[in-house]
Amino acid sequence: MSFADYINGFAPADGTMHLMHSAPVTIGADIILSGELRTRPCTVYTGEDLLYLFYGRPAFKPLPGLPASAIAEHLPMCLVVDPTLLGDAVRILPFDSGGYGRYAAHTGPLVQRADFELGPGCEVPMRLVRAFFETNRNYYIQTPTSNDAAIPVSQREAKAFARLSRDPALADDDDRRSTIEVQIGRAVPLATALKAVVAPPVLLSDTEVVRVLDTMPDVKRVTYNTYGRQQPIAYVGSLYDRVSDFLVAEGVLT
Repeated sequence: MSFADYINGFAPADGTMHLMHSAPVTIGADIILSGELRTRPCTVYTGEDLLYLFYGRPAFKPLPGLPASAIAEHLPMCLVVDPTLLGDAVRILPFDSGGYGRYAAHTGPLVQRADFELGPGCEVPMRLVRAFFETNRNYYIQTPTSNDAAIPVSQREAKAFARLSRDPALADDDDRRSTIEVQIGRAVPLATALKAVVAPPVLLSDTEVVRVLDTMPDVKRVTYNTYGRQQPIAYVGSLYDRVSDFLVAEGVLT
């Protein structure tokens, strides 16, 4: 039985969560001003131009090598987009595909990244959530409920992911190890897909950014406070809190 077969044995979790694209503020500003989320040549799936989104979590990768500073352009922000884009997915994985090399010690040598690839389908992420986290809330706060010891040995991909999602050891990775990745093969216009921008004041007060967002009056603008010299990663908790508030208001997180 494949990983897809295992996932399809579970009912979808209640409520479809939004898709997320997190980035440093300066990159987020570029995206907003361009008016769309664009594909780019993929270094993992060579020969494909892909847009990467995460399901339900504002998983953030800071720019490398940034010590504490007061440079606001490096702070995290998140674009929250319409979950109906799940219907346009090229493939869905239970983790960040680009980080798979860092996960190999947890998943073991008998499985490969391709074994975890799931096809398109609006219910695929919801079934993943149910199988390994039971509820959207558990998924959001990264509290898996599945136990690899309780999964049959024949389900080696499911056992591997359950082990990966629960392992508490120090490792060179982050929340993307258990955040569902959604790959889309086309550009996404913000005018039709964007639902919220969660960002520090420096972005949401920028004159040009405000001008563009004013053309999308239904897009929520949600901010978080900043405090002097900090590493950008220190604000990820604030980002999660504000995105959580939005998802609760939307009725998909309780």
